[in-house]
Amino acid sequence: MIFSNPDVIRRVNADFVPVALKAGFVDRPPDNAEGRLYREIRRSRILPQGVCVVNSAGKVLDWVFMFDDDQSVLAFLDHARARFARFPDAKTPFPAERYMHFPSEKLADIEDNGQLVPIVEQHPQGESCPAKPRVPPGTIVARVFGRALDKDGQPVADTVRQENYVEDRFNVPVARQEALAKALAEAGTERFKIAEELTRLLLSHAFMGELDVNPLGGINGSKGQCTDCTFWGQKVQADAKGPVRIQINGKSQADAVAGDGQNGERPQWQHQVKLAWEGLIEMKGNRMTRLLLVARGTETLQRQNKGEELGHRPGGQTVFIDLDCGIRFGFVGEPVSAEEAGSEAAAENLPE
Repeated sequence: MIFSNPDVIRRVNADFVPVALKAGFVDRPPDNAEGRLYREIRRSRILPQGVCVVNSAGKVLDWVFMFDDDQSVLAFLDHARARFARFPDAKTPFPAERYMHFPSEKLADIEDNGQLVPIVEQHPQGESCPAKPRVPPGTIVARVFGRALDKDGQPVADTVRQENYVEDRFNVPVARQEALAKALAEAGTERFKIAEELTRLLLSHAFMGELDVNPLGGINGSKGQCTDCTFWGQKVQADAKGPVRIQINGKSQADAVAGDGQNGERPQWQHQVKLAWEGLIEMKGNRMTRLLLVARGTETLQRQNKGEELGHRPGGQTVFIDLDCGIRFGFVGEPVSAEEAGSEAAAENLPE
């Protein structure tokens, strides 16, 4: 992964302002000042992924998709810094340079369109930053941490590769919480089955590797199935004034394969995840107040793109993955804070 190299990190921190852009907003920019900056960046991009360097006016200096080798990353940063020295603003028109591989494979430049991109200091009052979209009040914001295990059952030391360590974040909508509260009320103190919609939401975030290899399938035409995926809940006796606690137990197996790509160029992969689940969900009325889950099991993932050489892509995604090991996931969820909450309308049409 290019941004795990200490030399690259030092150079970026010294000479650049690193920013991660959400691909969905580059594809579908919002209709505001920030959206106009997204459109300028999109105008010269090569592919949805890559590294882009812009100047103080939001004009693209360089785009790069891949690098020839590790030293080429540092050379690219030197090159971009030199271009910034020549074109620090929009006073002098200049083209956006593009490289499929830096420095060996340069693509055609994209000429300056002569339009200025307004740079505002902050978002207008009442407007949420697209990078931190508002969600409806009562939504549970959950974080996931996943680790691959070695032959002794200990977490693998290398946490750079995404097949060894993952972090993720997702939301549990109010409707899923209300359905759980209804099932709990109907069951009383008896054991009850957790609704499939909530189960699949959890499973869809419990896997290693890149997002495209989701073991439930459905990504870029991939095909998946969930077998033996059953979660059970049971009310736990608690203080009358405290939250109602639901003890969760379950097991799951999800299998998926890549979809058929045109001319065999789409990444080829197969994926299987088997997990045993346990934990607690705390409820107050028909809302969750806390979610704590642990999942342990095994995972096998083989991935290789026949149309690519072995190596790495710009986001650190490994072209070839051969994973067969134990895994462990932890889920922690709490209600969205008042500062991050918004209306239902504010949460609609958010890019994935």
